[in-house]
Amino acid sequence: MSNALNKNSVIIVADSPIINPKEIRSYPNLSVNYSVYLNTLLYSNWLEIFSDFKEQVEIYTLLNERDMEYIPKYFLPDGSHTITYNEPQLTSLSEYFLKKPLPINAKSLVLFYNSIGLRINDILRIFNLIQTEEPSIVIGKSVGEKIILACSNGLDGELMNPILTSERKYDQYLSSITSKDIFIHTLDGFLSIDNFEDIKKLYIELSKKESLSYCSQKMHENFNDLFIEYKELLNV
Repeated sequence: MSNALNKNSVIIVADSPIINPKEIRSYPNLSVNYSVYLNTLLYSNWLEIFSDFKEQVEIYTLLNERDMEYIPKYFLPDGSHTITYNEPQLTSLSEYFLKKPLPINAKSLVLFYNSIGLRINDILRIFNLIQTEEPSIVIGKSVGEKIILACSNGLDGELMNPILTSERKYDQYLSSITSKDIFIHTLDGFLSIDNFEDIKKLYIELSKKESLSYCSQKMHENFNDLFIEYKELLNV
């Protein structure tokens, strides 16, 4: 789509600090430094995926203000839009996009940074599932029933904000929007990295050849540095 006003949007969300070592929540069994490293890899993997897709979508990043002094330049790629928030934990998506409105008549894909497993073909399919003539939303969830993405027309706060208030728990989120007359598409099989068991699952998934479709060889090598450091705990 050449018209920027109608470009679909991708919003990569970090709903709490992810690289400030004084502010992040470390993963169980991981040091603070390696927790920062893992967060950096997960976030960077999304940037890499969308680097070949940026002519077709507008990229937004929603980051915590406490991270900004630690942010490497590549976290804020050319042509992307960065929005920051101040509270320790993000509680609303829509209010921050009042400051920097999204493209008109476009679909918005909200994607949480600590997830993996989504391919470009999946992204195209998600946008295609959203119909302009009827209210609809696409929800992507992890194997642990955690919401990793949501896509709808525009950025409807009544649809998107409950994802945060429900702590991204799929069943709880569905309960919060039962009064809405809306068609819900659900995709599953993705990973949300929240604890050490999820890191073990990540280790297993990245050992499979098909993971190269959503995590490049270079990113595999970077993740491998982490896996080597914790190889005894990752004995699965």
